[in-house]
Amino acid sequence: MSLELLESLDDARAFEATHRFADLGTFHVPFDELTASESTEAALKATAEQGGKLALIGRSGAGKSSVIASVLGPLTEDLAEQIIPIRIPVAAEDAETATNPGAFARHLLRTVIRYATEILSDEERQAAGRAAADRISRQGRQRTHRFTFGAPKLVADAGLASEVKSGAEEFVNETSAGDAVDGVARLIEVFRSHEREPFLIIDDSDRWIRIGDHDLLEIADAFFMGIVPMLARESGCGFVIAVHDEYLGLPSYRTAQELLTRTVALPLPVDPNAAIATILDKRMELAGAMTTTPELLEPGAADLLGERYREDRSLRRMLAAVDRATQRGCADGADILSPDLIQTAFADLL
Repeated sequence: MSLELLESLDDARAFEATHRFADLGTFHVPFDELTASESTEAALKATAEQGGKLALIGRSGAGKSSVIASVLGPLTEDLAEQIIPIRIPVAAEDAETATNPGAFARHLLRTVIRYATEILSDEERQAAGRAAADRISRQGRQRTHRFTFGAPKLVADAGLASEVKSGAEEFVNETSAGDAVDGVARLIEVFRSHEREPFLIIDDSDRWIRIGDHDLLEIADAFFMGIVPMLARESGCGFVIAVHDEYLGLPSYRTAQELLTRTVALPLPVDPNAAIATILDKRMELAGAMTTTPELLEPGAADLLGERYREDRSLRRMLAAVDRATQRGCADGADILSPDLIQTAFADLL
């Protein structure tokens, strides 16, 4: 690799470790591809289409949101027509929303109202479809795709959007927790009256962990004690929840797990080095670089990335290290990433 090519990768931010949820599917390499199995993305897709309830388990940065976005996000492929993914953010909300069933139900209703108000015009939908097609063409995929915009745009049926909005508004200001929860169940029936099946996405529920002096595990404990049972028993629809592996020891999680249809733990590929090479190759292809990982990394650098991935299971940290090493390599006039550059990049991330 030349310094010029390394600089082009840096300019394109080819190894950027964080992206918006809507964009994650573009960069995701399926675990099912990396492990030659159907244990992750295929399992989530099947669960969504069956209206099931799934916990997706992994450490921070392991790829949970990317898996969910690839299966249920704006560039979703082949998802059954009637499934409407509805993403419900919780981590940025106050603790009451994440722990009190009534507050969570009202938050869900408010979120759906916001989505139902954002119906795309035909021109906007066509423009978004062209943008999605352009992204996919840059990945070299030739199959015909049906672009689903999910809950943020609901469906093209303005009548459904209007009914959903009206149904949510009827209950969103209820002060009684029971009435608000009942409103969610009623809302689900509105979707079903139009032969649509909502599927809830809670992909940021893995952030309540212990970091230094900040211990948010109490929020996670209350979430599994109150919110998950409410969703499983009262909402009447399927969902996927991101679960940090620190939660597995919580008694509330073990109890809530009994209400789930399925749990999926993100797998570690048998050959982490090969998996990382596949991920980096895709990133460079998307950046328009005609090169491969052996030209980017010295063998020792590739081994170091593989070892760190085995240890912390964080794809986000791996990509951040490559991104940082690329920046340093450009500054140093390097034409390939050495083990020293990768080691220094990991140290910078501490």
